[in-house]
Amino acid sequence: MAELKFEILEQFGTLSTSKSGWELQLNFVQWGDNQPKFDLRTWSPDHKKMGKGITLNHDELVKLQDAITHVLATEDMPTATVALSSEPEEPVVETEPDEKPGWAKLSDF
Repeated sequence: MAELKFEILEQFGTLSTSKSGWELQLNFVQWGDNQPKFDLRTWSPDHKKMGKGITLNHDELVKLQDAITHVLATEDMPTATVALSSEPEEPVVETEPDEKPGWAKLSDF
C-alpha cells in the first residue's frame, strides 16, 4: 500500500485526549496534491498515525457551525415558570417555545 501523503497546515484545537495520548483535533490539512480541507479526526501524539475522520471544505464548515449553533441554542432555552403576583388576577408567566427537542445535553444522561 502506498504511503499517504499529508501536511497539517494549521492546528486549530484539540477537542479531547484519550488515555493513550491520541487527540481529537480540528486541523487544516492538505491530503496529497488536493486542495487543503478542514479535518476533524484523531491523531497519534507524533502525528504519524491517524484515525478515521471527516474532511470539510469552507462552505461545509460554515454549515456545520450553523448546525452546532442551533444545537447549543436549545440548551439555553428557558423553562416555563408561573409565579403568581400578590393579586391572583395577574399571573406572571415567562414564555418558552412550545416545542423542546427530543434530546438533551450529553451531560444530562
